[in-house]
Amino acid sequence: MKAVVLQAGNKFALEDIPKPKLKSTGDALVKVTTAAICGSDVHAKHGLIPGYTPGTVMGHEFVGVVEETGDDVLEFKPGDRVAAAPITWCGVCRPCKRGEPQHCTRGGVWGGGEIFGRGLRGAQTDYIRVPFADNCLISIPDNVEDVQAVFVGDVFATGYSGAQRGYIQTGDTVVVYGCGPIGLGAIISAWQFGPRQVFAVDMLENRLALARLYGATTIDAKSESAVEKVRQATEGEGVDVAIEAIGSPDAFMQALRSVRRGGSVSVVGLFPGPIEFPLHEMGFYGVRISMGLGNPSCMSQLMGLLESGRVDLSAMATHIFHLDDALEAYDLFENQKGKCLKVLIKP
Repeated sequence: MKAVVLQAGNKFALEDIPKPKLKSTGDALVKVTTAAICGSDVHAKHGLIPGYTPGTVMGHEFVGVVEETGDDVLEFKPGDRVAAAPITWCGVCRPCKRGEPQHCTRGGVWGGGEIFGRGLRGAQTDYIRVPFADNCLISIPDNVEDVQAVFVGDVFATGYSGAQRGYIQTGDTVVVYGCGPIGLGAIISAWQFGPRQVFAVDMLENRLALARLYGATTIDAKSESAVEKVRQATEGEGVDVAIEAIGSPDAFMQALRSVRRGGSVSVVGLFPGPIEFPLHEMGFYGVRISMGLGNPSCMSQLMGLLESGRVDLSAMATHIFHLDDALEAYDLFENQKGKCLKVLIKP
């Protein structure tokens, strides 16, 4: 079977790899029907995430159909359509029991390299072995197509976690910095907590257009100061909650400058390096700052929003390629970002 594999020299290749087999009675073998390219895949290619070595099979966003299950898998059977989170978790370690499966001591990230992957292959391939299958898979309703379901585990769950950690209250004002997939997921998620207004900041018009589609008041950072615009709209006070969804030091500082005294800044962007934080100044403002990976325990509830028709994520999928054309898909995603948002790969 084919797979997108990291090679030496910061490049990908499409290689033949053996079909995986079950290793544990709690495993499931899933035939991948749709996978997605994430910005972190490109970061790994360029060495911005530690632990990625040549031979790593890429990809952590996928949906598929169960082909085989171990004897201890109770929730799924062959033929079931399933979605997965970008991580695996055991369900019994202390972080899992605290409700923080993203910090599982036994889990890993699909295709996450030596450090984060813990031996897990990525999903940009034909088949994938899923450990802890009863924990790490959720069913896809019949009326939800792959083009939406593939976003639930990472894009939607991470955006939702960012909104949740911002402690959005009914009637709040919110600003989201970055209208990429995670930022759009955060915008959609913010509305689930009942704010009165959500601002969205970006520099690309196609992304701002999608933010408007999802109900946000947009700010084009190319032509106006986002901080000034937000403060003008909030009578100088600042928003209640700011969400940083880019992983940019400049966007993080703008988020800090946009929030009111005693407000919250929630960080879901992944930063490629350290940043300087003005604690000597911000300590007087009582701003709460939270950060972290998406918590996948919300996936079933988010899938329910798709099933009910309250949320439609399909507009994020701007391009779809066959697995045989995965290298072309990566070239589009990496070098023409202004023309695409999320690129899907179908084996």
